[in-house]
Amino acid sequence: MKNFKILLALLFVSVTFAQETTSTTTKEKPKFYFTYGLNAQVHDELAIDKKLRAAGLPEVNSFTPELFIGMTLFDKKFSGDLDFGFLNSKNDNAGNENRYIGFTTRLRVHYNVINKEKIAFTTGLNLSNTQGELNIYAKNNAFDLNDLTPVNNVGNVSLKNSMVYFGPSASLYLFKNKSTKLRLNAGYEFAITNGKWKSDYASVNNTVKEQGNNRFVFGITLL
Repeated sequence: MKNFKILLALLFVSVTFAQETTSTTTKEKPKFYFTYGLNAQVHDELAIDKKLRAAGLPEVNSFTPELFIGMTLFDKKFSGDLDFGFLNSKNDNAGNENRYIGFTTRLRVHYNVINKEKIAFTTGLNLSNTQGELNIYAKNNAFDLNDLTPVNNVGNVSLKNSMVYFGPSASLYLFKNKSTKLRLNAGYEFAITNGKWKSDYASVNNTVKEQGNNRFVFGITLL
């Protein structure tokens, strides 16, 4: 929640700055859009992958799709986006599976390098936070509803972490003069927090941190 408040504060500052800049140069009002689309996250090998591999378990997929909704403010010289995304990835081997799910909040603040009637190219920085959960379980796992004592039901491990990323990004706007507009996004995000793996259900011994495991983000957005 703290990271989310920071993202909203940064969006407010960027919007205010863009509006003030515009008011001194032009009377054209900034445009506001609700958006939705699909991102692809491609990350480095995670630290927890080494633990999974050593235990003979499937690793977390390095490619993760992310569906998102959001909002965009496009001014004459500056633009900004705030997206809320949901990601889901699954991997398995002969006897076990893992599922990685997460919620991402992403803020972009860009300068409009090219701003034409039909096309625009912008570049700047983005800040994101991903709250992730990794569930590891045996394929033949079963629960007996007549015996729900936790100690008698095993075969599932649930871990979570939180990561903050920061890095450069760029966007290409197409069909700006149409009712439905298209934006292509690309960015590289540096993992700047430790991302230590924890659990809501148990203490975690010999945990690992994901700081430094960066990721590429590619996306397509409809405005």
